[in-house]
Amino acid sequence: MLGSLAFPLLVTVSVAAVATSAHRRLPPRLATRFVTIALVLVILAALPTALVVAVAFLAHAPVVGFGFEWCAQAMGLHGSVPAWLGAPVVVLIAVGAVRAFRLLRQHRALRVEHTRPIHVAHSHKPYAVTLPGRAGQIVISTAMVELLDEDEQRIVVAHERAHAHYRHDRYLLTAEFAAAVLPPLRALAKRVNYSIERWADEAAAAACGDRRLVAITLGKVALQTNPPTVAGFSGLGVASRMGALLEPPVPNPHRIHVVALWLSIVVTAGFSVYQLHHLERLLTALCPH
Repeated sequence: MLGSLAFPLLVTVSVAAVATSAHRRLPPRLATRFVTIALVLVILAALPTALVVAVAFLAHAPVVGFGFEWCAQAMGLHGSVPAWLGAPVVVLIAVGAVRAFRLLRQHRALRVEHTRPIHVAHSHKPYAVTLPGRAGQIVISTAMVELLDEDEQRIVVAHERAHAHYRHDRYLLTAEFAAAVLPPLRALAKRVNYSIERWADEAAAAACGDRRLVAITLGKVALQTNPPTVAGFSGLGVASRMGALLEPPVPNPHRIHVVALWLSIVVTAGFSVYQLHHLERLLTALCPH
């Protein structure tokens, strides 16, 4: 049983990890969408696998097994799972559920659905962030305003407006949810976050027409701030983002490279669908009609 579960999952994760490693060599908009899709497919493969392993372990555990026997039988799980594997998976699912609930509650608390002007918050810490929601509420601290001149302020606002216009909060929520549910996926989630920030950097550079000034402003702000928990100007990978801004924009990839990227997505999707079929018997038992 473990072999039939592990092999497709390992292939899914491996293909997604290798394919998305090219995200820094892709235009940020394409990279963001590509890595997000790959991350979603990995989650779709990993969660059913973890659930099946957890049910098989609990069904044969001497203390709690009686509560999961019907579930294991419905899913056709007759073999036991060793404690060194089953126990950590059960803990991972429990902790992931709590982390996901907290993340969604925090996201809901921050979400703004009604359009408002840029809000200047009184704070001695310089920051600029875009809150989640349709309104794309931009919040800039008074310390940030004092830190930057007028041209630099326009760059920061252009960056944040890109976050709002392209609804980067949705990509960010997907990445953070994946990392919360399954912490081992944090590396893939960081690739989404980085691509989001690069996308907004390029939008700011296009708006102001001076890539070097955007890079200088980014470095200036980063020296004074910590990475925010929502989409903000001084996000992930500042040094690399500055280097990218000091170079010409990343060109669109050749058609053959695009085909190769999406072919990797198709392969990942195929194995994800295969992993999902493990839940078929359980869902049939729960919903017989």
